[in-house]
Amino acid sequence: MGSFIKDHVFSIFCLLALIWLAAVIKEKLKYKKHGIPLTGTVVENKTVTGNLFPVFEFEYEGETLRVDSYEGTKSGAVIGAKDTVYYIPGNTKGVFREDDLKPKPWMFIGGILAAAYIVMDLVVLHK
Repeated sequence: MGSFIKDHVFSIFCLLALIWLAAVIKEKLKYKKHGIPLTGTVVENKTVTGNLFPVFEFEYEGETLRVDSYEGTKSGAVIGAKDTVYYIPGNTKGVFREDDLKPKPWMFIGGILAAAYIVMDLVVLHK
């Protein structure tokens, strides 16, 4: 078993990356399908590990909520800017901006490259 892991360590890493990528895509699809699109206003940017995560304020069922965005950037968002956010009722952990729900090119490229390497490793490199 130890030699299999040693021989295929990068393939195992690629498999874990594919599982993580599938979880990210599943979460985004959940928000797109079940989330309620609302207009949020950026009221601040929270700094976490060098990235700035916008905090949105929006009205939902007569209540004003302040919820962080799940996706941050290096430069942050403009305070006072309005954006469409997808909110799942009861979840005050985070929202996704509409642009964040769109699949990114790196997701497709990374997924294809990881899957191709796994196949190549198991079929060609280590017969």
